[in-house]
Amino acid sequence: MSTPKVSILVPVYNVERFLLQCLDALCGQTLRDIEIVCINDGATDRSPAILHECAARDARVRVIDKQNTGYGNSLNLGISQACGEYIGIIEPDDFPDKRMFKKLLKVAERTHADVVKCNYFNYFEGSDHLVENFAGLPYRRAFDPVDYPQVVCSIPSIWTGLYRKTFLEREGISLRETPGAAFQDAGFSLKVWFAAHTGALAKKPLLHYRMDNPGSSSKTTDKVFTVCEELADAEAFLRQRPERARVLLPWLAVDKWGKYRWNYERISASEHVAFAQRMVDEYRASQDANELDYSLFKPEDAALLRNLLDVGAEAFAAAHPDSY
Repeated sequence: MSTPKVSILVPVYNVERFLLQCLDALCGQTLRDIEIVCINDGATDRSPAILHECAARDARVRVIDKQNTGYGNSLNLGISQACGEYIGIIEPDDFPDKRMFKKLLKVAERTHADVVKCNYFNYFEGSDHLVENFAGLPYRRAFDPVDYPQVVCSIPSIWTGLYRKTFLEREGISLRETPGAAFQDAGFSLKVWFAAHTGALAKKPLLHYRMDNPGSSSKTTDKVFTVCEELADAEAFLRQRPERARVLLPWLAVDKWGKYRWNYERISASEHVAFAQRMVDEYRASQDANELDYSLFKPEDAALLRNLLDVGAEAFAAAHPDSY
């Protein structure tokens, strides 16, 4: 199939336990006009064998084998080789509803959107728990993120979307090719919302996001400043679009606060002072540039941020040993 409607990218590294469930769900999609591009990032378990066995059964499955170069490089390679009009991304330990891509494509074609996303389930030990990631935002119609800038603060969830390939190429949207799986989804998601003039949302949850994989990259406790570098790269991307930056930069500061809290809880307590100092430096710069709007924060978060800037990193970390 040379020109499928949707190319679904599956970056794979040592996930043999869950991979077959994911592939079966993709091959069973009610939208048949798809290709499933599996990027084997040098996996050392049975994942490559599972991929090639699946490709032998279904001609729509294509396997790209390469050395281990990390999540960002894998997806960038997949995007460059995708043949579809739209691109979807599915993590190999998650699995989609069988109607996911048919429903997302229907919304994309009806609204002419460059990006369409849906809500999802957190999946833990066989049970689903709804995550309405886009509560309060317009469903089933086209919108410009500048008109609903709070979308910037939604969970990245790049695996719940469809992205028009020509949009990604035109806007120069790609993932940072940092080693391993290093939160590259955060920067990618932000760049999509920063650049898209037309987005759309499906209210129905269509993806089961696995929470019980002990090997998930979100469970690592190293890479103290990696999330900062992701957000800095996304901010530089936004600043190249000054009219959009005027509206979206203050919301990026709100989004950063939540992501930094998550990172603060994740890293070793011995790194809290250094990380809090990074926060102080960044938020003071935003304040000095008149790009910080405390009214956009929840009142308790605005108070915490003011406190951080007033007392400094060391005192703030001492007062908040686990979280803030």
